[in-house]
Amino acid sequence: MAQHVALIVPVRGFDDAKSRLSSVLNPSQRRSLAQNCAQAVLTRSAECSRFVVCDNQEVAQWAISLNAIPIRVTSQGLNASLTESIPMISNHSPIDLFLISHADLPLSAPLDQLITTLLANKDEPSIVICPDRHRDGTNVLGIPASLMNNWRFQYGSGSFALHVEQAKATGLPIQVIDDPHLGLDLDTADDLQHPDLITILPTLIPDWTNQ
Repeated sequence: MAQHVALIVPVRGFDDAKSRLSSVLNPSQRRSLAQNCAQAVLTRSAECSRFVVCDNQEVAQWAISLNAIPIRVTSQGLNASLTESIPMISNHSPIDLFLISHADLPLSAPLDQLITTLLANKDEPSIVICPDRHRDGTNVLGIPASLMNNWRFQYGSGSFALHVEQAKATGLPIQVIDDPHLGLDLDTADDLQHPDLITILPTLIPDWTNQ
C-alpha cells in the first residue's frame, strides 16, 4: 500500500522575511522572493497533502488560495512551531510520513521525485534528511508517523548533524540525500550568486538586477 505523505512548509510573515538579505534586497524584493519560493515549494506536482505552518492571517489566507491547509500556531521559533503543529496536522487525515521542507528553496523541483518515491515505498519506514549545501542545516526532513510523538526538531546551526544523530538512535533506516538543488536555500548575498540561479532569479524577484 502506498504511503500517505504530508508536505509541511513553515512560512513566516512575508513582510519580515529574509532579513539577512537586507544588504542586497529592499523590503519589496525580499517579500517577493520569500513568497515566490514558498509558492514553488508548496505547489509541487507530486500527490500529497499540503500544510502551511504559520502564525498570521495573511499567510493563512495565502495557503488557502494555493489549496493548502493552514495550521495556525502561537509558539515562537521554528522548532516549537513545528512541535505544536504536528498534532493538529495529524487530526486532518491519516499520515504515514511527515515531510518538512524549508520555504526558501528556489530550485525545489526535486521534491516531486522525492515525494513520488516516498509514496511508492512499501518497505520499512525510513527517515529522510536533505542537508543544505554546506551540510550544516536541514532543508528537507522526512519523519515516519510512528516517530512523531517523540521526535525533537533541532533546526538551527548544526541541525543536520543533530538530526542524523537522533535518527540513528531510532534504529530505522536513514536516507541522507545530498541534492544540489534541494541543498540550496537563500540566506546570504552569496547564495543569490549561485550559478544555478542566474536564469530563475528574475522570476522570483521581478525587479531583480544582478548586482
